[in-house]
Amino acid sequence: MSITRSFIDRLASVPIKPYLNQVLSLVSDALVPTTTVSAPPQTVTALNGSSVRHDFTPATNLLSRQSDAECSANSPCPDGSCCNNSGGCGYGPDNCGAGNCTNNCNATALCGRDSLDGSVSCPLNVCCSYYGYCGVSPLFILNPYTGTEFCDSPNPNSPCQQGFGSCSTVPAPSCGGSSALGRTIAYYQVSNSYSRQCQRITPSQIDTTGLTHLNLAFASIDPSTFEVVPVDSRDVPIYTEFTALKSTTLETWISIGGWDFNDPGPTQTTWSDLAASESTRAAFISSLKDFMDKYGFQGVDIDWEYPGAPDRNGKPEDTKNFVTLLQEMRSAYGTSYGISVTLPSSYWYLRWFDPKGMEPYVDFFGLMTYDLHGPWDASVKDIGKTIIGQTNIPEIYNWTSPLWYDGIDPSKINLGLAYYGRGYTVASVDCMEVGCKWSSTSRPAPCTAFGGVMSLEEIQSLMIPQIGVEPILDSDAMMKYLVWSDQWVGYDDSETIAMKKSWASSHCLGGTMIWSIDLYSGSGSGNTP
Repeated sequence: MSITRSFIDRLASVPIKPYLNQVLSLVSDALVPTTTVSAPPQTVTALNGSSVRHDFTPATNLLSRQSDAECSANSPCPDGSCCNNSGGCGYGPDNCGAGNCTNNCNATALCGRDSLDGSVSCPLNVCCSYYGYCGVSPLFILNPYTGTEFCDSPNPNSPCQQGFGSCSTVPAPSCGGSSALGRTIAYYQVSNSYSRQCQRITPSQIDTTGLTHLNLAFASIDPSTFEVVPVDSRDVPIYTEFTALKSTTLETWISIGGWDFNDPGPTQTTWSDLAASESTRAAFISSLKDFMDKYGFQGVDIDWEYPGAPDRNGKPEDTKNFVTLLQEMRSAYGTSYGISVTLPSSYWYLRWFDPKGMEPYVDFFGLMTYDLHGPWDASVKDIGKTIIGQTNIPEIYNWTSPLWYDGIDPSKINLGLAYYGRGYTVASVDCMEVGCKWSSTSRPAPCTAFGGVMSLEEIQSLMIPQIGVEPILDSDAMMKYLVWSDQWVGYDDSETIAMKKSWASSHCLGGTMIWSIDLYSGSGSGNTP
């Protein structure tokens, strides 16, 4: 698939108006987002029956001041700020001061003069707005009620706060060539081989064409000893079959953690506990080396979801401790083992990471640029039950922006690619495109067997030929979608993935990362449950 230079250039300068606003403007009764409140994450069942890895924020994702009538004495502000007497949300004496506030009146701003002790700067060096929120501009349109942007405010009465982050817009890097073809990492969900209804894929059935790294997902950690252990005893015999795939051009790594690991349960604070002291870090590092040596893994992918984040059982000190853990891992392993870290795409969780501090100790980062949207959008006021593609490029462009403010080397970033689609049952068959309303998730496919998701293998080998429907290309989003009956499914295939790789190369990214290869490696155990 070839893609014209003019198209790449156009996408390199995404319009200021966010893609989400453009989508919602298609629906006459839609509420176009004027705020960027982040809601707590919703657990979503994955393709193999466990919780899928995703981070959750409205597409505008960086935090900004709220509009009127967002709160009351009995209803707090969605972002945890002060509720003023007029029902608006924000920080500072006008919102939090005595006599001016009705709810959560001790809240402090995320940055700037009204932050804790007036000393908090924005993570990743993004801009601190006049109102004490962290973000970037001009990528995100703010509420016209505030009349300001984060970095380059057109209003001299509400300037960016100097000294608490950048106050200049940092452009995305720009390159020619094909840098993103340099690395192709793929995850393999080991549990698919015994838990999926059909199309189960064993390691020997993985299509490794073009891959440079394979990560087995996931191993776990004993919360008492901090030793690396299997998630399930059925995984153990599969390890050596998996690592036998290594070659001069393909490395086999182990991925540790995942979304479920920080869910309520025995391991919900294990990452935090492990990283908190030199002795516990040493126990983990030693055990991990033994684990990799025993089964033949050549590197480790650390998937901590997420350090620091209160809604994921994180602690503020996790940010610094994570860097220390990686530093000690690199010191212990040298160049004998690879090290990578997964990063969330949304600033809601990314703000708890220190990517620049981690950079010297990792081979690369995997950016989870999928699951930008899904059924959890129903609980987000600004989005609701509106069909939006889960891997659309305009939003990915916006969401990666904080990394450039942090000064990250783009060659160490791998763009996340989804080998599965997300779908919906539409509210009306008279409206079956992006921007239309949905009533529920799409009906389950036979092998993944869960509403709202469908593997690329099911889409390509079962749904398209059986239904006889033609895929529709959304060239602006660099996605495809299928419509039939009352069903809508958005997904990526080889054509749109080639487009995304070209886009990633145009921004100097060093590779791509697939979740997950077992969702598109042939029929495996067969197409019948």
